[in-house]
Amino acid sequence: HSHLGPSRSLADLQGTLGFRPTRPRGASDPSVDAAPMRSASAAVLRRCATGVVRQRGVPPRLCGRDATGALLAQHQVLLQQGWGGAAGIRCPGQPRFFAAASLFARQAEEPRNQILRLTGAAKLRAQASADSEMLAELGAGDLVEAIGGNLEPAGGWLLVRSPLEDRIDVMSDKPLEYQDGWLAVAAPALEAEFGTASSAPAPAEEAGGAAALALEKLLVPTDVQMGERVAARVLLETHPVLDALKKLPLFKDGLPNWMPVSVAELYAGRIAGVAKRGRFILQRPSGAMPERVASVPEKLIRPKARMRQTTIAGILGLGLSLVLGLGLHARKWVRGEPLDAGRFALEPLVGWTTLLVVFLTPVTILPCFIFTNSQASTLVVVVWMNMLLYNDLFSE
Repeated sequence: HSHLGPSRSLADLQGTLGFRPTRPRGASDPSVDAAPMRSASAAVLRRCATGVVRQRGVPPRLCGRDATGALLAQHQVLLQQGWGGAAGIRCPGQPRFFAAASLFARQAEEPRNQILRLTGAAKLRAQASADSEMLAELGAGDLVEAIGGNLEPAGGWLLVRSPLEDRIDVMSDKPLEYQDGWLAVAAPALEAEFGTASSAPAPAEEAGGAAALALEKLLVPTDVQMGERVAARVLLETHPVLDALKKLPLFKDGLPNWMPVSVAELYAGRIAGVAKRGRFILQRPSGAMPERVASVPEKLIRPKARMRQTTIAGILGLGLSLVLGLGLHARKWVRGEPLDAGRFALEPLVGWTTLLVVFLTPVTILPCFIFTNSQASTLVVVVWMNMLLYNDLFSE
């Protein structure tokens, strides 16, 4: 960081390291060499300068310099711009190599962006300077992405991606739109941005600890991150059962909160990004209805929590099935059916109960979890399957 500030370009880094990109065959536009370089993110530059980007098996020294990280980052930028394996990286005085650099770039794994939630108002700047253009004003609760998962401020500035999309196309898998910018998260950037360093920690603290504390005050990592599998709960505007219950005098003041939640639709997917108004974007498989869902954090459910809710709904369905089965048997016993013989004897009832507890109910709960059934649907399916077996065993 002492040699590479947040506003330095990849061209400067190339000059320092002695690299120059070569244009692939057939490319007539000479400006194509510089275009990918100008579009490289500052986060990749920082990782190159600090040597974070490493790959096992790459020679540690190239052209007399320890440039493994810069080599991979440069070649990955070329690949992202569509140069593919034809793009070579040449070191002065060294032979050109293509296949090895392409293989190293494909094998290198870029860290995922980290999603952060703002705890207060902030200004998104075009450059790491308080005098640069303000791209957007962000408020408390808005979500941003730290590029490359890098949470180390450079001079008090943190490079992030802010979402541009508000209205989400639910049947699309196109890349989400963002704008890159800088947020003042620690001194001296806070002092330059707001004219005071009151938001920063006390000067007596260490520099690294002060930056981390200031960052923690303004930006908080969210519970769910990029690529995690979750389910989004979508409440229904109308439901025939709930509409009928609303007409009862018992619920004239409104239904309990658990009732709409129990019939809500669940859409499982992976976190693909963020949108405006503090929402996460879930991307589902191609052809699903819908393919993309925007949801606030409070309505996201992790798989473990969803499995627990599905299991509870299945257990409630099992209990309701046992009550119904015992009630039907008791009705026959009251009418004179013997307890020790015949179809309605106690022993077949115990066998039916054992089958429900040991086999049928668990086997029914698992598909309900896989197909993301709502809690009410799971309960109804379990009751229906259990009573279907009851009908097969005890009907005439």
